[in-house]
Amino acid sequence: MADRESNARIDDAAAIWAARIDARALTADEEIRLERWLAKDIRRQGALARALAVALHMADGSPQSSD
Repeated sequence: MADRESNARIDDAAAIWAARIDARALTADEEIRLERWLAKDIRRQGALARALAVALHMADGSPQSSD
């Protein structure tokens, strides 16, 4: 039985993908690798969406909530 990837590891990889996407356009090879990565576990799609939202929030310069 294969080990299930941890949520932390997925979040870390998603953050790396989000940083790449935020920095520049992905190459064709990167786009293929991203699609393959996303297809392997449904949790990865949510993790990437969250990471992209954080990147957008940070780029927006919105103040951090103190809650």
